[in-house]
Amino acid sequence: MAATATVRTARVSSRDRREQYLDAAARIAADQGVAMVTMEAVAAAVGVNKALLYRQFDNRGEILLELFDREMGALDRKVEQATEGICGFEPKVRAWAQAWFDHLAERAALFNRLMEARTIAPDVAVRHRERLRRLERTYGDWYAEELGIPVEEARDAARVLLAGLGGALDRWRTAPSRATRNRLERTYVELMLAGLQALGDSSRVSSAKQPARATRP
Repeated sequence: MAATATVRTARVSSRDRREQYLDAAARIAADQGVAMVTMEAVAAAVGVNKALLYRQFDNRGEILLELFDREMGALDRKVEQATEGICGFEPKVRAWAQAWFDHLAERAALFNRLMEARTIAPDVAVRHRERLRRLERTYGDWYAEELGIPVEEARDAARVLLAGLGGALDRWRTAPSRATRNRLERTYVELMLAGLQALGDSSRVSSAKQPARATRP
């Protein structure tokens, strides 16, 4: 009698399955919009029963939040790797901007959609604000250290510059070409460098004009 072959299917780990769900949600969001990221749609895209998806996520808001964290984390790591070991403020700024625009060139559709997710997923809006505050402190303290700008003023500048990236993204969206991307990157970097340098110069002039404190005899 012929032996019966036993076919074993590879078991997908919980972590890998979670990534599959997030990948599916990313495709749906990028192609159709975040409003179409539903529990039913994600389960169908992966080819599983919706009950399995609920073992990993409570609702679509949780999916969108984790997807936001994953994408922003990837962007932050890319920027960090691009600037690691670079000396000098201007070269580091240029490497930072290139990494940011490079990432958006690859992920622009999903990035745009995740910005829209703030309107339908309150937790994403909260996380976005938290991230902005963190970057505001990180970049502002960097500007202060490098250029001698007062810390609070440097953090103000960081927030304005971060908002400017959103404007660049909107502009890019209207004419999504390599030429537009290169022009926007160049414009953003030159405005950033000139503006921060002007703030640093102004701070030094103000400090020089401060009257010296009288010393006690």
